[in-house]
Amino acid sequence: MPHWLGSTVLLERIHVMGAYWREDDNLPTPLGELIASGKDHHSATAVTRLQEQLSDFVHNLESTSGGTVTETPTNTLVVPVPNGNGSNRSLVPALASAVADAIGASVCEALTRRKTTTRMRDTPLQQRLAAVQAAGYEIHSQVGGHEVVLVDDVVMTGTTLRYLARLLCDAGATKVIAVIAAQTRRADQ
Repeated sequence: MPHWLGSTVLLERIHVMGAYWREDDNLPTPLGELIASGKDHHSATAVTRLQEQLSDFVHNLESTSGGTVTETPTNTLVVPVPNGNGSNRSLVPALASAVADAIGASVCEALTRRKTTTRMRDTPLQQRLAAVQAAGYEIHSQVGGHEVVLVDDVVMTGTTLRYLARLLCDAGATKVIAVIAAQTRRADQ
């Protein structure tokens, strides 16, 4: 395992709005249903509701001491994590826009993904880093000297986020944090 996925912390913090799955069964929470509706069924209404909820979540983070998303919004880039499968490709950029508006920062689609790989929920834990590397993520915008807020719809183990944080730090980002709509798990767990 590369050293940066272990003890070296390049992804300073992950702020997660809620859970995708209920704890007591294999049914999605209302948030999980909303994400599925926006992501898999391309519901514009669901995307708008998710934007509103994520904006409120970020505003609440900003109003609590020690919970701020960023210290210098004018020097912050909000970067959506590119989607690589057949789901709604406008969902994460819409969520990034809501986060940027909430903190007074700019959206920068600094990352691209060259290849589609299997969904992480279908990838065994020991194969996730290889799947992320195979996606061919690249940075194509200037991030040097900026704080970066990565935005994604779901996080399972954080492998993708940690990998992208490494790429961004190697490109000169001063700080990388993440804001995620929901924590998920494999559907069969």
